[in-house]
Amino acid sequence: MHEISLERAWERHVVPDECIAWVRWFQKPSNIDSDVQVYLVADPCRLRNMWLNGNSLVEPDYEAGHVCISEQLCQRNTLVFCQSDRPVCSTMKWFVEITSGRLTSDRVLLPLDFGKVGLKIG
Repeated sequence: MHEISLERAWERHVVPDECIAWVRWFQKPSNIDSDVQVYLVADPCRLRNMWLNGNSLVEPDYEAGHVCISEQLCQRNTLVFCQSDRPVCSTMKWFVEITSGRLTSDRVLLPLDFGKVGLKIG
């Protein structure tokens, strides 16, 4: 199984309601065949607060630390992580506000206490 780390090159946005959102753009891995599965790994499990290309990855009660995203991948992908559990973070309006480029942001490494975030291919 091949792993790709997504811990670098995040943009941190502070939304007007003081919620902090993290955004990471990444390309679809070029070395995958149609029968190969791609998993997003977030350990400890933070998948409940993550969206890929505007779509929630899992249900709020999801417990595992990985989810198959093979069918959801585009050539260019946007992964958004909301640092809070507030329901406002799950609206499309919120997602568009975060990814529009209108909010100030800084480019940083994902903090170590967020754990491991990456792709597993295989």
